Amino acid sequence: MPELFGTAQSYVYTLAVGIVILLVGFALGLLAKKFLHRLLKEIGLNKVMNKVNIPYDIESIVSHIAASLIYLITIVFFLNRLGITSIVLYLIVGAVLMLVILTFIVGLKDVIPNFVAWIILQHQGKVKDGYSVNVREIEGVVEKIRYLETEIKTPKGDILYVPNSLFLKSKVWVRK
Repeated sequence: MPELFGTAQSYVYTLAVGIVILLVGFALGLLAKKFLHRLLKEIGLNKVMNKVNIPYDIESIVSHIAASLIYLITIVFFLNRLGITSIVLYLIVGAVLMLVILTFIVGLKDVIPNFVAWIILQHQGKVKDGYSVNVREIEGVVEKIRYLETEIKTPKGDILYVPNSLFLKSKVWVRK
């Protein structure tokens, strides 16, 4: 009977330490996310990325990735403490890798065709800044050709952002 209580105490102690590891790790991840986001905001990373035509919120993305890595490491320590690291770790890492790969592929489904279209537009030289264009129902003057989209100013003064791939998929009338 005393052995049963000793074993139960051991499991309870192991579980309690594991829960403390989880709480501390998640708190550290949350603090790291906030600190890194604030640091990157002060540096002005988004402003720099906008200048090179990357209009995404890189500050948030980087801080979320850092927090997620801390969470993952915390879970690994927790599972190690419980003694079930290897099997569950392989499953978690596999699931995370699949999620990252699928997210990356889905995220690039529009980026790749538009970037390739930008390369083709640059190589052909048919559409340039200042040219009047008519593509599908969009008519106006090309203000700027970017990596993923072309900025067109309509006769009414509106600015439209047209995906570069549209120039390859549709008939385009160009006037210099």
